[in-house]
Amino acid sequence: MQEIKNLFERIFAPWQITIEDKELFVGNRRTIADCNNWRIKWVVGNNDKGNYLEYYAINSTRGHLHGRIYENGKEEKLEVLKEYIVYSPTIPGDREKSAQEFEIYNKRLIKYLEEKGLF
Repeated sequence: MQEIKNLFERIFAPWQITIEDKELFVGNRRTIADCNNWRIKWVVGNNDKGNYLEYYAINSTRGHLHGRIYENGKEEKLEVLKEYIVYSPTIPGDREKSAQEFEIYNKRLIKYLEEKGLF
């Protein structure tokens, strides 16, 4: 679990955000609220690749981060919520189509994050 701690702390080093060794056990969930403008939720779990810490972090100026850090030190970047709709005003119907895709994508991801305890 030391590699998980090391990589998490490297990711958030500019903001001096750390986690304690004793918090890294499968099933643990934590929220780090309003720490240097970050709100981070994380959970420790395991799958066929081993133990991991999955986090979802939101910063009002830096955006969203979502990843899974495995005990072997590898990080898997995961999907983040879309913050705005991108469309071409010159294509008829593109705004409506993009808005619908935006809503479907975010609803699906929010459901996943809620199920994991990350939202």
